[in-house]
Amino acid sequence: MRLIKRLRPTPAMVIACAALAVALGGTSYAAIQRLPKNSVTTYQVKDFSLLSRDFKRGQIPRGAAGPAGPAGPAGPAGPAGPAGPSGGSALKWALVRADGGIAAQSGGITLAAHPSAGTFILSLGSAITGKAILAAGAYAGDPSDQRGETSAGPCGGGSEGKTCPTGFDTTSNVFVETRNNGGFPSDHAFYVAVFG
Repeated sequence: MRLIKRLRPTPAMVIACAALAVALGGTSYAAIQRLPKNSVTTYQVKDFSLLSRDFKRGQIPRGAAGPAGPAGPAGPAGPAGPAGPSGGSALKWALVRADGGIAAQSGGITLAAHPSAGTFILSLGSAITGKAILAAGAYAGDPSDQRGETSAGPCGGGSEGKTCPTGFDTTSNVFVETRNNGGFPSDHAFYVAVFG
């Protein structure tokens, strides 16, 4: 019985235990109790205590974009694309002096004949029927400023060309005629170009 008397709580101990039980019970009640919506305001939140995960996506506006980083290494080359259409367009051209000498050209063009004043026959080495032919006056060694027009067409007659002198009347030759200011055939430098 003496042991029981010794373990008997004093009134101060009972009050202290009761206070401890109430304090612990209140804390656990607050921990499990859900706060009502919009009950926490700016005044209850400590500055800089919230993290980005505390907000919904898009709720906080984005800040300014930072500077661009360095470019990464180049990626591997992609597969080769499909082949393009075959080139059917070629250009042959020549700059011819008034004496018939070729001053410059794209290649493969020769003077076949110079039968009379102002008439030149050039050989291009392949058929030119159905191709665009352009001719224009030039200054290659030709000091004359006043001159008439220059015209050109394929040899071989037909609807496109002109019948050239015998031996030169083939579809691989071009007939060019240069004129003076009065419209009469006269030797002058010229350009000629065949497209296609």
